Amino acid sequence: MKSSRYAQNLPALVVGFLCLLIASPALAHPGSLWGIDMTSVVTLRDQARVVGHSQSDGDPDDEVHRLERVRTIVIDPGHGGDNSGATGVAGVPEKYLTLELAYQLREELQEKYPDLRVILTRYWDTTMELSDRVHLANLANADLFLSLHYNAAPHDRAIGFETYFLRPQEVTPGQEEPQGLPVATTDPTVTGVEAPIEGVAPFGHSGDVLTLIEQDLLLAHQHDLSGALAETVQDRFRHHIDSIDRGVKQANFKVLRGAHMPAVVVEAGFVTHPEEGMEILSAAHRSKVSQALVEAVEAFDGELADRFQDSEPADDGEPAQEDFNDLDDEPATEPGEPIAKIDLRR
Repeated sequence: MKSSRYAQNLPALVVGFLCLLIASPALAHPGSLWGIDMTSVVTLRDQARVVGHSQSDGDPDDEVHRLERVRTIVIDPGHGGDNSGATGVAGVPEKYLTLELAYQLREELQEKYPDLRVILTRYWDTTMELSDRVHLANLANADLFLSLHYNAAPHDRAIGFETYFLRPQEVTPGQEEPQGLPVATTDPTVTGVEAPIEGVAPFGHSGDVLTLIEQDLLLAHQHDLSGALAETVQDRFRHHIDSIDRGVKQANFKVLRGAHMPAVVVEAGFVTHPEEGMEILSAAHRSKVSQALVEAVEAFDGELADRFQDSEPADDGEPAQEDFNDLDDEPATEPGEPIAKIDLRR
């Protein structure tokens, strides 16, 4: 049975290798293809997986699982390169622990959902700015952003798992409340709102009041979803990890600022605790964390499906996009009735 499956996947591997050769100019960086770095290996594996999955769609013995709303997930293995993260009782830098966890989580997600796009912000021990990680997720049009970390404390008594999402005042990146400036003013240097262009209607203009209100609604809704995702992750951790539940918290994490999708930071245990710090190294603990995150993704996908059941389904292969400003289902029948309106119930 296994040998026949390998024979079925052989054409997929050949096609994946050819695709890799064709795309080699786009991968041109130190070690690309001829050095066989992780980018090349992962690209080849993904090509083979996608082609192999498409060939096995007609096999009745293969049950295909699909998520309803989530199409793309970006997993961020915390730290890397010059930033080693915390080093606990085992003497292993956090950057290696998060990368190993990210690979296992990616493997389990794609094993269960073959057509799910799972992207890592880094595939090896490399330095990457925090803002670049969430920027990559935005460019990938991701539906979820999971930043994986392990905790540390200045003492050896701290233990447990916790999940963070962004503080409300940090949802809009780069905006700070002006201090000592007049409140009742239209000066754009104070309000941050550009003055309208003379002779141009204000509606739809960048900076007009209605546009800013709609942007605030979008950001507030995305922040609400991040909180729901954090609660879901924490709930799954409670079922799988035998440790202290430290709860869901909010913080000003730069790696979350500016995210266009639900985004959380996961702290899966303390590397500085004498017992938990050693347990974190085990495959059993890593498997528990990974399984909890897979279940959290599934549960959150179901919640998204319930929230946006009236929205049009995303096209196959495309990231799910929520329409936060839906048109009314029924056209206006009375004169003067608005054709479209912002749905404030979302």
